[in-house]
Amino acid sequence: MLATDAWEQTRRGVTTLWRRFRPEAAEEIDGLLSRSRATLLAGGEPVGVESEWQLRLGALLAQHPDAAAELASLLSELTAEPSGQTISGGVHLKAHAEGSGQVYQSVRDQTVNNYR
Repeated sequence: MLATDAWEQTRRGVTTLWRRFRPEAAEEIDGLLSRSRATLLAGGEPVGVESEWQLRLGALLAQHPDAAAELASLLSELTAEPSGQTISGGVHLKAHAEGSGQVYQSVRDQTVNNYR
């Protein structure tokens, strides 16, 4: 999730968790999250980053077992289907534009900003 659009939600949720249970380390955790994201975006090894965060979260839970419910809630929120929509079956898109025509196609959400 650190390399996807859910990044901001993940960062906010994890930092909030730390602020609640280990406030003295919250800013450091925010910085570590940003470095982890930069590592992933630069093509770093996802397994290594994942392992580091498993250790950090495990240590937090070992010190504060009551953080488990909030962590479970955060994970549930981050892995939920967006807006209850489910796309199933095949999708076939076909378009043709001529001259200065433009085609915009999407199976889900789409925003087009034409600034001329």
